[in-house]
Amino acid sequence: MKKHIKLTAIIAAAAVMCTSILSGCLFDIDELYVEDTTDYASYDTSSTYTLMVYLCGSDLESDWGCATEDLLEMIEGYNGNDSVNIIVQTGGSYFWHNFSVEADRCQRFRVTKTSVELIDDTVGDKAMSSSDTLSDFIKYASSSYPADRYGLVLWNHGGGSAGGFGYDEKFDEDMMSMTSFGKALSTAGLTFDFIGFDACLMGGFETCLAVAPYTNYLIASQESEPGCGWYYTDFIAKLSSAPSTSIIDLGKIIIDTYIEKAYEYDPSTYSTLGMFDTQKVVSQLLPAVNELSLSYKKTLSDGDYKTLSKSRAGYREMTGEGDYVDLYSIAETDNNTKLKNALAESTVYFAATKNGTGDNGLSIYYPYYDLDQLDSVDDIYDVVDYDVDFDDFIDLFANIMALGQIFLDSDIEDDSFLDFDWFDSSDTFYDDSYFEDYEIDYSELAVTESGDDYILELSDDDWDKISSITLCCIAMYDDIFINFGQDDYYELDKNDNLIVGYDQRWVALNGSIVPFFFEENYETDDYFLTSGYVPCIYNDKDAEIVVAWDTNHPDGYVAGVRMTYDNDMIASKGLTKIKDGDIFSPYYDVYDKDMNYVNTITLDDEKLTVKGDITVSYEDVTEQLGDTYIYYEIRDLFNNSSYTESIVYAE
Repeated sequence: MKKHIKLTAIIAAAAVMCTSILSGCLFDIDELYVEDTTDYASYDTSSTYTLMVYLCGSDLESDWGCATEDLLEMIEGYNGNDSVNIIVQTGGSYFWHNFSVEADRCQRFRVTKTSVELIDDTVGDKAMSSSDTLSDFIKYASSSYPADRYGLVLWNHGGGSAGGFGYDEKFDEDMMSMTSFGKALSTAGLTFDFIGFDACLMGGFETCLAVAPYTNYLIASQESEPGCGWYYTDFIAKLSSAPSTSIIDLGKIIIDTYIEKAYEYDPSTYSTLGMFDTQKVVSQLLPAVNELSLSYKKTLSDGDYKTLSKSRAGYREMTGEGDYVDLYSIAETDNNTKLKNALAESTVYFAATKNGTGDNGLSIYYPYYDLDQLDSVDDIYDVVDYDVDFDDFIDLFANIMALGQIFLDSDIEDDSFLDFDWFDSSDTFYDDSYFEDYEIDYSELAVTESGDDYILELSDDDWDKISSITLCCIAMYDDIFINFGQDDYYELDKNDNLIVGYDQRWVALNGSIVPFFFEENYETDDYFLTSGYVPCIYNDKDAEIVVAWDTNHPDGYVAGVRMTYDNDMIASKGLTKIKDGDIFSPYYDVYDKDMNYVNTITLDDEKLTVKGDITVSYEDVTEQLGDTYIYYEIRDLFNNSSYTESIVYAE
């Protein structure tokens, strides 16, 4: 093998579900027989309870049967106590894995001891992502089944405060925004014992503010959920046997059983679930966040964007969703005792699987990588009945980041952000002089030879303006270039210069090198986790094979597959387990010789059928791919990217 420097820089233009036991098995829930051994005389009838479950099936049901499986869990838990009514609205899915639920319209059911009873078939084919559909269901359930207490569970995909809730695969609409969700609750005019999201990413500060007028308690996860979601049997069994049980006791059952079942289902996935006192969020956490916001705004107005940007880059981010950060990690980094105490007071109960990576309960939307969703979060802050300062801070932070991108990156136009409501360049304190101190001398990105290595040498001041360094790999075939992804690997020499080179190995599945994109790295004294994904077509759908290395699997393993969606705010609900007979093909982004994107392709000879475990390894790049180019992407504090010159590895 030999390597030599190529003097022209290559610029990169591009940067679980539930494997249900029911999949493929149709049956009629109404014909399900459960032996009735209940001692009816022992019922607690001192209180009445109506639990509403808004079951938007989506692809979670049509592909995997997850909603049907949860219906069975509800039936198994319910003991027939007439003091408790479990009312379910179905919809949002092209196909249901049972004969009881119709896919061509929304329906309403009452869970019984042995089945689900159809109680309303007049709803019609409505979008489950519509606030009107949700509010109509709440009004129907509360008027038809009045009770002393009410609970509401929202079942589907979640995209957090920026993305909203409720992907209906039958309607080409956005998810239900949190402002629309708040409108539904307001229109329904009901106060709930608790509101819970059996959905990804909904355990956020903003969600608490949105639901606070309608409930004292939110139960939600700040991370993505596995496809199995909540385990309904145990908490419904408790509720139906003792409807006067406190919501805190019920919440603990929900959380503990979810964490137990999630870890059993997929021990490689990190899962969390928390219960939060929304009134304490308003009375204690909100003032602490406001105080933090005012301090941060002063830091920015004093010209010190760098301190905040570097801190932001180091916060604990939600897995695969970098614009949501763990609120406690902000408090810990800033040593903010008031914020820590307010979080502790607001968190009623929180649990995480034992492969945890440091979450503490609540996230907050703090944009750093993608500014496109900021307007939707601002809308939440605008409509809640509370004075919130954090939106003013993140608007200012985003403005400075956007203007820094315009000022420091010649490829970004002055009008790139004009469509966003938060963008306002009229303030005077961040004129061009504000950004001059952040400018890196990109002429120094030339790679030079140093002994046996090629290095990138920058001044200490310039290194201090960098937020991340990522290794990129491209293979050349004839006159086209194929992108093989990015990894977090890099090394510095004894003089702290970046070594532009690597060991000529890349991620491989079953011995064949594949496109791989690094996603997460976490490490403590006794645990480490590194993960990334391989883009692919999996069983004819867009997906990503998740590859991970951790303390228990230092050589790597395939953790599973997650689906991808046109709406990039939909978080895939956990990982699908890979099983024999599944078919996948990695796909590749292709560029011409001028590094202009051409298209995305799969290769005919890489349509692979799974048989047994998929092995993970690192294999020799040039041996498999021929001539390859590696270079490093360097991001500054405004998330502008620049690229080193490339090194060619040739046979």
